[in-house]
Amino acid sequence: MRNQRLGVPLQLVDLRPTASDERWWAPLFCLDMEYQHPHWWTQQNYGNETPWYVQVLENGIEVARVELDDPGCINPAYVNSPELGDARLEIQFIEVATAARGRGVGTRVVRSLMERHSDRRLFAYSVDADKFWTCLGWEPFYDPRPGPPGSPLFVQPAGGLRNPG
Repeated sequence: MRNQRLGVPLQLVDLRPTASDERWWAPLFCLDMEYQHPHWWTQQNYGNETPWYVQVLENGIEVARVELDDPGCINPAYVNSPELGDARLEIQFIEVATAARGRGVGTRVVRSLMERHSDRRLFAYSVDADKFWTCLGWEPFYDPRPGPPGSPLFVQPAGGLRNPG
């Protein structure tokens, strides 16, 4: 997938189990890459019969990983969140390799996913990354229920891609 406005093209490689894979299947990511949250990528897919991971390569080297949930689930408690219907696609986890941080890789990955899935509306629950999603122009929604706050929900704008900025 090319996002030429932002540098070297990224290659998005889908990693999904085949019909012959056992139920304990795990994606074959590059073991030499260091990540801040390695436990995200080594856990078992309990209850997820169709796990969908994306390995992101730049010049043949892994620079990021993504877990998608198709179609994903939007918590109805989040006030004024849009009804996305079957066109929704959740970014469950996204992480840039430690060595690739600070180069705009995360932004390029999300923009590449938006280009690749231009017929879908992407969304994500933010875990300490609200500024990142806001800079992408994604709209935040919040759970107003009492108690500990849930992770903010960020939804891709209805208009799709915006110019980088």
